[in-house]
Amino acid sequence: MKGFTLLETIVAISVLTIVILGPLAVTTSILSNSSFSSNQIIAYNLAEEAMEFIINKRDSNVFEGNNWDNSFGSCIPLPNGCRIDVTTQDIQGCGANCEKIHRNSASGLYSHNTSDPVTIFERRVFIEGGGGDEKRVKVTLSWSEKNGSARSFTLERYVYNRE
Repeated sequence: MKGFTLLETIVAISVLTIVILGPLAVTTSILSNSSFSSNQIIAYNLAEEAMEFIINKRDSNVFEGNNWDNSFGSCIPLPNGCRIDVTTQDIQGCGANCEKIHRNSASGLYSHNTSDPVTIFERRVFIEGGGGDEKRVKVTLSWSEKNGSARSFTLERYVYNRE
């Protein structure tokens, strides 16, 4: 007998296909998880940036002799939250849709500067009055992964009057 039969050829091609597709599926899964992990890290850092901005505003108000929650007015108590642009020190209320954050390619800074490329991230800050000397601050980051799945991350802290 010389050569392969049709059955042997089909079996050989099936084995080769399984050998090639197995690692390819694993690689695809690893790349997808890597993208999700990267986006989670960026979301956490953007949430922490907004939280630190609020704490910095509180401290600045106290040092300037103003009411400690003086700059929070445009965030309290908006049902859709507000947006914070750390680069311009701007706080504005969000409508039904809070615009996505932009990222400057040269500096790497995130802002709401529309001349910079838009990112997949949307940040909303909610400040709720818990009492005269405390506010609950909630920062929510939302984004969509490349596969279309919606993701979000929320950071929450209480900020206190330090007068």
